[in-house]
Amino acid sequence: MTYSGKMSKNILYAILFMSAIIVPNFNWFIKLPFTFAALVIILHEVQLTIASNQLEYKIKLFKVTVYRKILTPEKIKKIKFGRIGWATKNAVVKVRRGFNFGVAYFYSEQLISELEAFALANNVEIQKTKDYLLLEKYYTSIK
Repeated sequence: MTYSGKMSKNILYAILFMSAIIVPNFNWFIKLPFTFAALVIILHEVQLTIASNQLEYKIKLFKVTVYRKILTPEKIKKIKFGRIGWATKNAVVKVRRGFNFGVAYFYSEQLISELEAFALANNVEIQKTKDYLLLEKYYTSIK
């Protein structure tokens, strides 16, 4: 199954704040990187595809794939489940070589459960924080 998401806009707000307050006093050579960073943050898309034996992580900009990583269970060190804020579940895929990535910006409860099923099916180590276990316990008691 393929999931799409966009990263948090908090970074964008910080860049826009800096460009509005600090950057107007500088020349165009310094303003250009801030403008470029804001455009990249606004226009990029992240995709995660979960298959039975691999994960595919893509970062796209203007529908063009900028970064693509195919992860087999051997390349994954562990999947760490945690909590962000009060009630948002998160999972971070820790990779043996390369960049780790989180899935909080996909805003999908089903993605978290599919990642856990993927890890169990492929014998990938799972680590759950105490906060995540509390959320899990709370959500199972509601249902």
